Amino acid sequence: MAVAELCLFPLGTESPSVGKYLEPVIGVIKESGLKYQVCPMGTVVEGSVEEILDLVRVCHEAILRAGAKRVVISLKIDDRVDKPLTIEGKVRV
Repeated sequence: MAVAELCLFPLGTESPSVGKYLEPVIGVIKESGLKYQVCPMGTVVEGSVEEILDLVRVCHEAILRAGAKRVVISLKIDDRVDKPLTIEGKVRV
């Protein structure tokens, strides 16, 4: 199991407000069935590396369909094989 932080930055928009471009992306994440947590500067998801990479592809397509002319994607993946990894475990002190 891996934990990833995903952030999509729509560029080429008419306004500095980007909510209308990110709303469909959040919908894709909700529909993915993966455990997720929306944060102020990105979204954290939990799943296999393959599931996460597939999700990134679908999110990329969704933000372009929403009208972004360009998108920059920031993705960080933490994948451990020696012990279970969860979103909650990463923030536990």
